Amino acid sequence: MLKSTTPGEISTTLGQSATDFLGTNKHDGQVGQAAVNAGVASGASSFFHGGIEYRGRGYTNRTLGDPRPQTFAEQSGGITHTNETGPVNHRQGDAATSDYLAFVNTGYQLAGGNGAPQLYAFGGFGHREAEAAGFFRRSQDARTVRALWPNGFLPLIHSTVIDGSGTIGVKGEASGFRYDLSSVYGRNTFDFDVLHSNNVSLGNASPTDFYAGQLGFDQWTTNLDLYREVRVMDALPLRIGFGGEFRRDGYQIKAGELASWETGTAFVLDANGNPTTTRGAPGAQVFPGFKPANQPGGNTIDASRHNTALYADVETDLTRQLLLTVAARYEDYSDFGSTTNGRAAARFTIVPQVVLRGSLGTGFRAPSLGQSYFSSTATNFISGVPNDILTLPVESQDAKALGAQSLRPEKSHNYSAGVALEPLPTLGVTVDYYQIVMSDRIVLSGNFIGSAIQNYFLAQGRFVNGARYFTNAINTKTGGVDVVANYGYNLGTAGALKFTAGYNRTQSKVTHIKPTPALLGNQGETLFDRVERARIEEGQPRSNVLASVMYDVKRWSFTVRGQRFGAVTSRNPLSSNPATQVRDQTFGAKVITDVSGSYRVLDRLTITIGSDNVFDVYPDRNNQIGNNTTFGGNSNFGIFPYNQISPFGFNGRFVYGRLAYSL
Repeated sequence: MLKSTTPGEISTTLGQSATDFLGTNKHDGQVGQAAVNAGVASGASSFFHGGIEYRGRGYTNRTLGDPRPQTFAEQSGGITHTNETGPVNHRQGDAATSDYLAFVNTGYQLAGGNGAPQLYAFGGFGHREAEAAGFFRRSQDARTVRALWPNGFLPLIHSTVIDGSGTIGVKGEASGFRYDLSSVYGRNTFDFDVLHSNNVSLGNASPTDFYAGQLGFDQWTTNLDLYREVRVMDALPLRIGFGGEFRRDGYQIKAGELASWETGTAFVLDANGNPTTTRGAPGAQVFPGFKPANQPGGNTIDASRHNTALYADVETDLTRQLLLTVAARYEDYSDFGSTTNGRAAARFTIVPQVVLRGSLGTGFRAPSLGQSYFSSTATNFISGVPNDILTLPVESQDAKALGAQSLRPEKSHNYSAGVALEPLPTLGVTVDYYQIVMSDRIVLSGNFIGSAIQNYFLAQGRFVNGARYFTNAINTKTGGVDVVANYGYNLGTAGALKFTAGYNRTQSKVTHIKPTPALLGNQGETLFDRVERARIEEGQPRSNVLASVMYDVKRWSFTVRGQRFGAVTSRNPLSSNPATQVRDQTFGAKVITDVSGSYRVLDRLTITIGSDNVFDVYPDRNNQIGNNTTFGGNSNFGIFPYNQISPFGFNGRFVYGRLAYSL
């Protein structure tokens, strides 16, 4: 909701992680925020409101020491670190970010009384700089130029995100219709700089900082919406809405500087500093830059598409108890043809305290331009081993050579039914069941890392460990139930209590998997493997419980909120190595508790102190079955105690204080 005539506010927040991380006090992830918004108004329809905000966050790190030998001297000398004494050289946690934001909202009522046109506009601008770390490269690794990094290096991805959008429109009434005509344009760019790194194939001549390129997306949408209410036979109320939309999407990938992707002629050095017969990996370590289109495997792109849509919506009260809604939407895409989808819904009031509701509909989603054209090389851990994986554009020759087919739109059917109850004036309960059936769902394929795949790219002079691409690989069915209850209790002069409770259970199942193309199957690869299937079926909690209580008394306000996240499971690729198989792991359910207290010092000034995850709960630790502490093992060596799959993260306790002053 955009602010118009509401009062302004000045606010600031300071906080940080304050956690007992495996017996070590950690104070990181410092957060600072400051914002102000204010406005002027002349009536409800002529106003100007604007705001600016700054948000800064330091990085968090929840890694342990690296027990492996860090140099060839350690390797030959037989020195092996332990988790307690090895250097903490990795970084896993939240990235460091710095955000500057501004937004304005304005409207002006033209003369003419009720229904006269109102001109309006709103828009915003955001600038974010962020820094995230890759995996540490030791001095003895083949990915390190030892002359530049004799003690190894931690590569950093520095990103700059610029986001802006603006909307103009006019709304009012004419000929019995309410109308709203608007047009909005937005653009987002994402620039990548790789710092503290090297391009091994350039040897000692490699830079250590690289500009790796840019992703860009822009969208222009124009809408006309019309609405009016009529009476059928002077009795039946009929509410009619219809309109149209035109949208253009654009997607761009711009190349990085030459050294960020260049394939040089340097070879990997052996323990004595002499060149081997292994060619150094090209491109900046952690994130090779985007290549120009005129280079082998070039992944720069400038693509666009447009679509036109028409819709109609009819709603009527057939009786005092029964409300019916029917809607339809027609869309025509320049790249995926046309589609028509619909929805029907009903609400039946048995008595004012008991209401039944339900709906059914169909859906259609064209592949995004990013899914069709995105390409990059990034380091993924597979069974504990770092692999440089190439994400291929679906329409590229390389993807086609690996069996990729052109993406098709996703289609769906959805159903829901529920009941809303109000057994007491201050108690409301809703229960809803839903089911969504999707066909041709777009997902990332598994990682193809067999020797035949690696040799295919090696023949092109491209040093990657594997590849993947987006594909319409599966059909899925998702079903679940939502229960929400709200209860308020007035204590008179002793204050007021408000209780909220919610329960969700959702389960997704893969009902069909597209056969693996022969080009991959003959090489022992699987299009959609057990790792990716687990992301769909087991990678999100199947159950989630939320309960909160708020107590207000005079100038004080207190909140306690608890949330139970259900279990999740992470799986590894099939392997003949039994140690790899048993590293499948289920991470148990956890309860996270947040508390806060506020005091209104003056009529306009409020002080809040609180803590998220006040009991400092962490997810289950990664099992270390099959891990070893010698160079060359296929494990994470115990460096990363927690899994990224955790639905509530692994930063631990966060404490904060906030000031808010109403203008």
